[in-house]
Amino acid sequence: MRWVSLRSSAIFVCGILAGAVLSIAAAPLWKTALVSLYAKQFGELTFACDNSMRLHLLATQRLNFEPSEANVESLRQAEVALIDCQDYDLFQKRLIRWGLDENDVSEMALLAIEANASQLKLMVSVHEIRY
Repeated sequence: MRWVSLRSSAIFVCGILAGAVLSIAAAPLWKTALVSLYAKQFGELTFACDNSMRLHLLATQRLNFEPSEANVESLRQAEVALIDCQDYDLFQKRLIRWGLDENDVSEMALLAIEANASQLKLMVSVHEIRY
């Protein structure tokens, strides 16, 4: 009787250890699957937000240099377009909630930049610090 109890305990412990090892091994596979599954959508949202920020910056500068009703309306439209950044941010938060960390999301951003290398110059010019 004691032998059956020990054997059952050993099987139980082995099951727990196997589950722990499997869950540790599955985490990188889960992250890789998420990145490959959502990289394109994340890239599109990244560039949509970046474009909206660029248009908002240009509309703000245009209004500062040349105040007019048309430029005020242009700025209002650019502000509405910033909703793209909310979509980007919500998607980023969803990816983090699903198990990606900041490094994984950064990697996805780099993949988006690499995939759209022709737009890289535009992205750099928007984010560079000007004196």
